[in-house]
Amino acid sequence: MKKITLSIAALALFSASFAQTLDRSVRPKAGPAPEIKLKDAQTFTLPNGLKVFVVENHKIPVVSYSFQFDIDPAIDQDKAGLDEFIGSLVTAGTKTKTKQQFDEAKDKIGATISASGGGLFGSSMKKHQNALLSLMADAMMNADFKQEELDKLKKQGKAGLEQSKVDPDAMLSNVTKVLNYGKSHPYAQLTTEKTIENATLADCQDYYKTYYRPNVAYLAVVGDITLAEAKALVTKYFGSWQKAEVPAVAYPKANFPSKTTVDFVPRDNAVQSVVGVSYPIDLKPGTPDVIKVRMLNEILGGSGTGRLFMNLREKHGWTYGSYSSFDNDKEVGSFQAYAKARNSVTDSSVNEILGEMKRIRDEKVDAQTLQDMKNYVSGTFAIGLENPQTIARYAINIDRYKMPKDYYKNYLKAVNEVSVDDIQATAKKYVKPEASRIIVVGDKEEALKLKRFATDGKINYYDNYGNVIEAPVTQPIEEVNNTGAVKSGNYNYDAPAAEKVTVASVMNKYFEAVGGKAAIEGLKSLSAESSVEVQGNQVFVSQKIVSPDKYAMSMNHPQAGEVFRMAINGTKGILSQMGQTQEVPAEMLEDQMMQADLQADLHPEKFGFTSKVKGVEKVDGKECYVIEKTNTKGTKITSYFDKATALKIKESMVNAKGEATTILFDNYKPVKNGNGYKAPFSLKIQSATQGNQEVKVEKMEANATIKDSVFK
Repeated sequence: MKKITLSIAALALFSASFAQTLDRSVRPKAGPAPEIKLKDAQTFTLPNGLKVFVVENHKIPVVSYSFQFDIDPAIDQDKAGLDEFIGSLVTAGTKTKTKQQFDEAKDKIGATISASGGGLFGSSMKKHQNALLSLMADAMMNADFKQEELDKLKKQGKAGLEQSKVDPDAMLSNVTKVLNYGKSHPYAQLTTEKTIENATLADCQDYYKTYYRPNVAYLAVVGDITLAEAKALVTKYFGSWQKAEVPAVAYPKANFPSKTTVDFVPRDNAVQSVVGVSYPIDLKPGTPDVIKVRMLNEILGGSGTGRLFMNLREKHGWTYGSYSSFDNDKEVGSFQAYAKARNSVTDSSVNEILGEMKRIRDEKVDAQTLQDMKNYVSGTFAIGLENPQTIARYAINIDRYKMPKDYYKNYLKAVNEVSVDDIQATAKKYVKPEASRIIVVGDKEEALKLKRFATDGKINYYDNYGNVIEAPVTQPIEEVNNTGAVKSGNYNYDAPAAEKVTVASVMNKYFEAVGGKAAIEGLKSLSAESSVEVQGNQVFVSQKIVSPDKYAMSMNHPQAGEVFRMAINGTKGILSQMGQTQEVPAEMLEDQMMQADLQADLHPEKFGFTSKVKGVEKVDGKECYVIEKTNTKGTKITSYFDKATALKIKESMVNAKGEATTILFDNYKPVKNGNGYKAPFSLKIQSATQGNQEVKVEKMEANATIKDSVFK
């Protein structure tokens, strides 16, 4: 007890003495950068040119083998996306094993094997590594591509593209690549349905034979293995792999902007804009500027503590997040500042992004901010070294990019030496608010607000593949109500022809084009059978309507049977999906009630809508009158009527939740028993959540008897 008491007393005395000598108003000086004891990866090269890097890690009995090809594939722009098929084909059967046999052999040993156009990866327990390497070598040297497998991949690829067409981030990425690099640059290759279709089995085989070669490959061996073991195994399984000359591609120069442009990608009924401020940069891996740029980016927008995030989200509340990135590359790198912002603050968000870019270039950061970033970067770098795969990757990088041998060993020292002046000098070199591309994907109504940021005061418009398009501007029309009957959304459809366009004049012509008002009023019921492709699967859709308040829809898969059903009967409805049944949510019920009313276009006021002529706009080259309907609950429906035919060819809806759907109508034909009524038999549905779907109506009939049990 006495010893404990004395120890506590001594500790208290020491603390008091220390407090007297410590001036807490003075921040302690940063210590020297910690020394990185980075083990060198062990390496050897096979006679066929395969470079192997081994990192031992005997903590668990697992070994992984990761091949990486140092290649610049020459792919025809008309066959963009071909390289994305290679990985799946490489592991889809060999000359000695069918796909099923290959998969069974892999599963038997619990291995992971995956491939891409740029390499092959495999991992298993150490005791199974001979079986693993046998499979990997078979795939690497004896892959047997089959047409049926390529056809499956093409179908899957096309299905994936449908979603990307309406995904704002994918649209931004596409256009950014095209504008920064130019369409002829390999980095700007964009996959489309046409390029997928153009790719042949012979093309895939040529790629495999040309680029899957040992003399352009790096192999990282990581895990419970010694250098001697690795050398014996790699020689056994890959020593016979034949080397060959691999062509290199001369890359064209990127498009470095000399002024700031505003490049707008219209997206129907977008409730928020996706903003990217971008341009190419000349920043090569392993150069001294890479570490300085890393520090610069952490301050500007590398994480949730960056200035962009703190400004746009924390200060203004305009976005869930805003970030920046500087990418280094052996050919050409890129910069991007990014944010998603509500429509109403799109231009304000762009203004703040540019403001933060100017601020970090024109004003020196304070010393403490820089020190905080040094601490963060040092910590993340040290944590990364705990992963043996990181050690192997660093070793490959040094060889591949001809970096200094001690680049990673001196990494923290280089971080610690970055000064406030270095950050500003680096910002002046790489941050270019006066020569940027401001690329925005959003509602076209927001475009003109961005003109002030363009050096030339112009807006450039592009589609989602970076092709120049006409400005999708709605030309205003003076709306005239000749009879005074247009009140609270009520249309005076019997109004005399007006000299100037009105809601009534547009709608009357539309009614005549689809068979006349009497034919619409005569619709008592409607049934339709359609087919639609959903995520690569053909689904059959049945819809039945008894006006004014009964609606039923079911979706059936050829193998799975009914996968979805909805039934509306008056003011109630049920949803059935995957064996679960529930009541239709109130907000969905309201939308479906409009579909249940076959005369809804004749009395929109019944659903609380008011309407106006918004103007004239082109849709696929056709001049259209634009009618906008809104209600007090926040739903907006915009309809486009072809001036030449008076038919509705497009309709976009944004509901109260901000969920947007656009439908394109085509192939109008008379409906059976419809007394001359015509309806579109081809529909293309575009949705941010469901992607693009093409609906083909196989048959449609009006005024047939439909049993009440259908709606229960």
